[in-house]
Amino acid sequence: MSDQDDIREAVDEAKAPGTFNIISVLQNRNYPKTEVSVMLDDQLAYQAASIKEKIDELDTAIGKGKMSVNQQAERERLLKEKDDLIDEMAKCFYTVEVSGISEGVREEIFAQAKKSYPIEYESSNNLSDLLGGESKRVEKESPERDNLFTDLLWQKSIVKVTDPDQNVQTEFPYAAIKSMRDQFPLSAIIRINEAIEKMRSSSAIFMMETGEDFLAKP
Repeated sequence: MSDQDDIREAVDEAKAPGTFNIISVLQNRNYPKTEVSVMLDDQLAYQAASIKEKIDELDTAIGKGKMSVNQQAERERLLKEKDDLIDEMAKCFYTVEVSGISEGVREEIFAQAKKSYPIEYESSNNLSDLLGGESKRVEKESPERDNLFTDLLWQKSIVKVTDPDQNVQTEFPYAAIKSMRDQFPLSAIIRINEAIEKMRSSSAIFMMETGEDFLAKP
């Protein structure tokens, strides 16, 4: 075989379709990530809400009329107080980085919660049910199972928390997650839950609703 034949054979081998491992592809799948800023000082948040309420009340009282000297002075005082408070609040913001997870992991989490708190059904007092007729089984609510599922979902989804001084935490044992869920302000809990659910649904909806024209190369 000539050198030219060797070169041609090497080129053909390089161009030939190869093989791959779908499990490896799935394990290295690129999940979406997002960051959520949460403020953990309830007192400052309450003060900020109170100041905003006072400013809104003053603006309503003024309406479309001209501010009096006293009203202008009061408004400037409140705005200064608001700006100072914002500076203080900036020192209390923590950044929570949240990652998407696979549906399989989500199902495993639910199975784990269900194992700890098995599904139970309401007992029926309907006469037709007692006489052997068809009945619809009604599942009992389980706040304990729901809470455990959400705890485990946070544990799988939260990958990093950064404090105002840029210190980071990347390991989250269950006790830490439980403490976060128990002690975070309601606003922080809502924002994190919304981020987790948004990452689950947004990319799926986008891929289902996006046509081939968008994904096609120019």
